[in-house]
Amino acid sequence: SERTAWQRAVLAEGSKGPLVAEVSIQRVRESREGQPGQELWLIIRRLEGGKLKYYLSNAPQDMEAEELKRALLMRWPIEQCFEDGKRYLGMDHYENRSWNGWHRHMLYVFLAMLFLLRLRLKFKKKLQL
Repeated sequence: SERTAWQRAVLAEGSKGPLVAEVSIQRVRESREGQPGQELWLIIRRLEGGKLKYYLSNAPQDMEAEELKRALLMRWPIEQCFEDGKRYLGMDHYENRSWNGWHRHMLYVFLAMLFLLRLRLKFKKKLQL
């Protein structure tokens, strides 16, 4: 909107040059059932063509704006990590009957993911982070 303070930000260095976006970062207060809730960060990213993406963060109030901007780029790698865990390591194949069993299953999956990551690094495979 007209009242939104937009800042041009270099979010990352991509293979085709810097990834630049217009970003607005503000503190807002959530509302639940008409009652005021906790304060959150509202991060708005304006994409080419004017489309807006909205993100909410419960990061501390003293969080640096640069750190919040970096967090915008972490969504895709995190989702990719979960997809790989499901596809290759059975992250979603559990039939546990206890909370401890579920935690053990996730621990083994994450250990396997760490092992594979270290192999990739050892053999210099390109990581898509």
